[in-house]
Amino acid sequence: MSHLRINKVLPHWEEIHTIIFDFDGVFTNNKVWVDQNGCEFVQCDRGDGLAFDILRRFVRLKNWALDFFILSTETNPVVTTRARKLQIPCVQGVPNKAEYLQSYLSKNEKTKDGLVYVGNDLNDMAAMQMAGFAIAPSDAHPIIIQHADFIFPQEGGDSFVRGIIEHLVGLEHMSEDEILRLL
Repeated sequence: MSHLRINKVLPHWEEIHTIIFDFDGVFTNNKVWVDQNGCEFVQCDRGDGLAFDILRRFVRLKNWALDFFILSTETNPVVTTRARKLQIPCVQGVPNKAEYLQSYLSKNEKTKDGLVYVGNDLNDMAAMQMAGFAIAPSDAHPIIIQHADFIFPQEGGDSFVRGIIEHLVGLEHMSEDEILRLL
């Protein structure tokens, strides 16, 4: 993977207990189509589905105690539908993500050091500051770019989530046989 901007080294997978993904601008290109009836449509990257399949297999093979889910400020059936398709949990309607994360960490007796937060916009800033590690796409808000520990070259919704997962599991360093075991 080329042209990553790294402000801090991504922890080894064993050091991560939770990955939290914002939705809009992370799984999507942050654009929305609205039809004449008010129905919203967003564009997501189909490659994310395979990436989550790889992540789940990697987690099983390594016996890795990893939680991962989508955390969204907005409540939207598009988010629910995509999360269901990707087979990942989704928490929506969270006006203050940092408060939610504080509660999550406390309730689950986890530290911020093993928490990775993936976001792109200003409403992710407090959560990114609170997390042990923050990741953003290259088209994130300029202030978020300043707060991110790792900026991927992909824009949101353009293989960004897949890039994170492949980098995290070390796919680029695996043999073909190792990759095939994850498929």
